[in-house]
Amino acid sequence: MTEDWIRALRSRKPADRWRAAACLIDAARSQQAVALAALADALEDEHPFVRWRAGLTLAQAGRPQAMAVLFDGLENGSPRRRAAAADALGYTRQAGVEHLLRALSHEEAFVRQSAVEALGRFGHRRDARRYLTLLADESPWVRRAAARALAHIGDGEAVGPLSRRLGDESPLVRRSAAYALGAMRARPAVAALITALGDPDPQVRRNAAWGLGRIGDPVALPQLRALGADIALDGDVANEAGAAIRAIEYPGWRRLPGMMRNWFTRRIANAR
Repeated sequence: MTEDWIRALRSRKPADRWRAAACLIDAARSQQAVALAALADALEDEHPFVRWRAGLTLAQAGRPQAMAVLFDGLENGSPRRRAAAADALGYTRQAGVEHLLRALSHEEAFVRQSAVEALGRFGHRRDARRYLTLLADESPWVRRAAARALAHIGDGEAVGPLSRRLGDESPLVRRSAAYALGAMRARPAVAALITALGDPDPQVRRNAAWGLGRIGDPVALPQLRALGADIALDGDVANEAGAAIRAIEYPGWRRLPGMMRNWFTRRIANAR
């Protein structure tokens, strides 16, 4: 059966290759050399979903030889292979941090992006200053990934740099910066997040409202109420502003179970 899946990895159809990469998990766990070699080649596949699935299979296998394929791909492969290996390592807590840290300096932006996403995914804190440096990377995708990584680890030194990223030229970065500051409940960023409620990008406004609700500072209430008329994203911006207002006025509201939260929301509305 292993031979059949290896042949399927050469199919013209990406869906067949994706399925074959997933189905080789048992062969990878048993460290069959031919399967590991086929999965290593699949890290170069032209389709990103196939590369992702091949890397994930190796990471899930978790055996020394399977992990060695990922480490080698990250250190010695093409940019495409390196990025796929870095992404896969974000799904395992096995040794690989040093490999990922070296990849943060790679000349290709998508390799740096995958490396910082992986480090953030499993909450690597020791080298958080490297993420701060990447907030100023030339690539908006890397800056976005760095902001997300900082959201995962909650490093207090990141509040100032993330607040400045709310003025980034890329809406992708501004969205992630707003999200990160909210995830960190960064009270010193309240003024910057209030300013972000007027951002031209609706997802930035929504994330800023969400962040202010998480922080819970009443100083944001007037601006959040003004956002109640924002119909962008099918009303999602206004809804998030309303949720933030309730979270500020009634601490603990977000922690209520879903049905109780809806009941409480209706009670609030009827009382006004």
